[in-house]
Amino acid sequence: MRAWRESAGLSPSAFGLRGSRLFGPTLLLLLFLFAAATPASEVYFSPSGGIRQRLVRAIQESRQSIEVATYNLTARELIEALAAARARGVRVRVLMDRQKAEEGGPGIRALRGSGVPVRSLGVPEQSLMHHKFAIFDGRLVITGSYNWTHSAEVANYENVVLLDEPAVVNRFQEEFRRLWREARE
Repeated sequence: MRAWRESAGLSPSAFGLRGSRLFGPTLLLLLFLFAAATPASEVYFSPSGGIRQRLVRAIQESRQSIEVATYNLTARELIEALAAARARGVRVRVLMDRQKAEEGGPGIRALRGSGVPVRSLGVPEQSLMHHKFAIFDGRLVITGSYNWTHSAEVANYENVVLLDEPAVVNRFQEEFRRLWREARE
């Protein structure tokens, strides 16, 4: 163990602790503090890899805002969770592809009926909105290839990554706000 610590630059002398019995506990404390300060990330895959359940949990845990940018949104469980978040006072906004938004579907009608604003981007007969990300309370981003649809969970090979690094979340918020201003109702 000592040889490994020294080869990794983790010897007591590297921390000014030569001959100290506090090196072990001090190193553990430093590692704990580093781990606590390092943003966590999670990765999920589909089909049937828990992406939808993780999205629902993020929606349920949100207290202030949810901003969703996605190509399409047809997964009933996600639509119901977003509507429930809106009903408990969370600011929910959905941005999606124009063609999919114009097709409407029962899910989009349900969202709009529950007071969730839905805006779209794109031009007729050409899909341009291919972002797939959501921002929760300005603190968490979930992004990846995952479409918010039934087939994405049970049939497609998709992925998401959860990120909570403030600078990254901020960049996604800036992009969402820029697109929201450009989008049409």
